Amino acid sequence: MSDTAFQLSTVAHLEFPAGRTATDLPSLREGIAQVPAESLFFHTARVAVRHPRAHDLPPNDFASWTAVALQEPELAERLAFAGTRPLVELEDQRASLLRVLDDAMSRKHEQEEGAAFHFINARSVKAALPFTVEHPEQVVHLWPHVDSAAVFYHLVEARVLGPARDDLVAWLRARGAARLADIAEERTMGGLPLLRLHREIGARWRRSLIGPRLLQRAEKSDAARRQEAREVVARFAGRLRKPPGDDPE
Repeated sequence: MSDTAFQLSTVAHLEFPAGRTATDLPSLREGIAQVPAESLFFHTARVAVRHPRAHDLPPNDFASWTAVALQEPELAERLAFAGTRPLVELEDQRASLLRVLDDAMSRKHEQEEGAAFHFINARSVKAALPFTVEHPEQVVHLWPHVDSAAVFYHLVEARVLGPARDDLVAWLRARGAARLADIAEERTMGGLPLLRLHREIGARWRRSLIGPRLLQRAEKSDAARRQEAREVVARFAGRLRKPPGDDPE
């Protein structure tokens, strides 16, 4: 593989306890402040992995627990807003969550307890897909054939947790495909469920290539266009002449 090629990969996540629990707002705050970045990422960004087919993504785990266990819907809404932005730097996201909790705790003199929240960590196990691309347009053609885990890994996880070489948006920009990179980044920042994100990026990428292809075709000579037309007709005629039932299994 050349230095400029991009290896598409899928990923599996091995989950294990992070060694912390919370039963009220102070212990939730302490946990968010102390857990490693991978645990914070699990409870915020990886919600999309656990609900790939959702119509709208559920809030992050901290917001969900606060709403159900502590019966604090307004606080849960604020935590959801602070911790459901997939491409924000994790330490910035941690700081936003802590500010929300600090403000809530300063207003409440009595802290209610609820069912325990268990902080989870996750380790990523990467597996290469049989797709290595040299040019950005190849990504567009292969995109329908990668799975949702690969979509998440290359658009979110590698961007936030690394490694930088697996950040697809950065690779597209480095290869001069700024329009493709902008489409992927814009849709990913919207916090869409994975299957919808996968589908929408693919559709927008394909549409973005229509103009350049038409321009490229217009710049070809009349002789080249006639040769292309003859090749298309020849392929079509070949299919018509093929005996019924002669298709490969």
